[in-house]
Amino acid sequence: MQGEWRFHISPNVIFGRGSVRRTGEAARWYGADRVLLVTDPPLVAAGLHEPVEASLREAGVAVDRFEGGRAKPTVEAVHACVAAAQGQDYGALVALGGGSNTDLAKAAAVVLRYGGSATDYFGEHMVPGPILPLIAVSTTAGTGAEVSGASVLADLANNRRGSILSNFVRPLAAIYDPLLTASCPPVVTADAGIDALAHAVEAYMTTDYRIETGAEGTPGLYHGAFPLSDLLVEKAIGLIGQYLRRAVYRGGDLEAREGMHLASLLAGMGFSNAGLTAVHALEYPVGVATGCTHGAGNGLFLPYVMEYNIPACPGRLAKVAELLGENVDGLPDLEAAELAVQAVLHLEEEIGLTTHLRDLGVEQEDLRPMAEATAGITRLLDLNPRPLDVDSLEGILQRAW
Repeated sequence: MQGEWRFHISPNVIFGRGSVRRTGEAARWYGADRVLLVTDPPLVAAGLHEPVEASLREAGVAVDRFEGGRAKPTVEAVHACVAAAQGQDYGALVALGGGSNTDLAKAAAVVLRYGGSATDYFGEHMVPGPILPLIAVSTTAGTGAEVSGASVLADLANNRRGSILSNFVRPLAAIYDPLLTASCPPVVTADAGIDALAHAVEAYMTTDYRIETGAEGTPGLYHGAFPLSDLLVEKAIGLIGQYLRRAVYRGGDLEAREGMHLASLLAGMGFSNAGLTAVHALEYPVGVATGCTHGAGNGLFLPYVMEYNIPACPGRLAKVAELLGENVDGLPDLEAAELAVQAVLHLEEEIGLTTHLRDLGVEQEDLRPMAEATAGITRLLDLNPRPLDVDSLEGILQRAW
């Protein structure tokens, strides 16, 4: 379907300070009078569950709590959540947290509706229809999982990471209350924020939607950059350039927190339709091998993939430099694009993120196997604007090492 683009999003997005009070109202929209709150012990210890549960109870919605969330959610955690929910007649799940808890709840909502194992739904278009209603309440500014059609899980039994990719897993309501991010520690703020930047820049770099990259038939979840995604991610990049440093170093700066939360939402709306590139593809095997956070891994690869892609999209990367506050007046696009790479590297260094694989314990002899593992992630690599093979992927890994 050359020349066609589509846009999908969660049906209800609620944004603003104090908007967590709308959680109970959202549950009632979908006819739920009892819900399971999916979260994790640190968020409960911080008391972030309290306004969510208060809102639900004020709306007359009974709430139970599952605290089995964890960073990089696993298939096993999904099954534990499903076991906790089975037989309880929940009308909806409410995910409280960052992308990990939302991905966990998405997968659990699929299995609760259709049975089987989470791994049965790995891949695109494997979810047969609407899932158990899901409300996502965001506590970090980065992943955009609250509006995306993906659930990424670690499959420990098979030493891999898999993704459930379907528009059916987009939460029915996404609640973005910047006040819930105010207590987010600096390292988590940095990781999440650079993840949002990766989403935005990658979506901006993807192949144009008019270029056919996949097989004929059912359109994939991602179809390349298009006019609406460009508008969304350009705004997100500018907000991140303006506010990420402030959010990391002045956590109580509510203007910065609000700006970053909005950037996360906009980037999520953009990338979950346009798609991602080699940054996320490279992060998957490296994340499995090193245990680094998803955001830190994406941040590490972002400047090196940008550098590789300069010949294919110099004008777009020149615009990224401008959006990040670089002075590009009078510069040729190629030179301005180089400034974008340096701007991202400097930003990462300033907020305390590593920019080298060797700092994660990766050895040079690991690079070729990592490149070979990455080469199989074609749903992302096909959207990279400059073609990639095992040798070029190894070259990026060498630069990042």
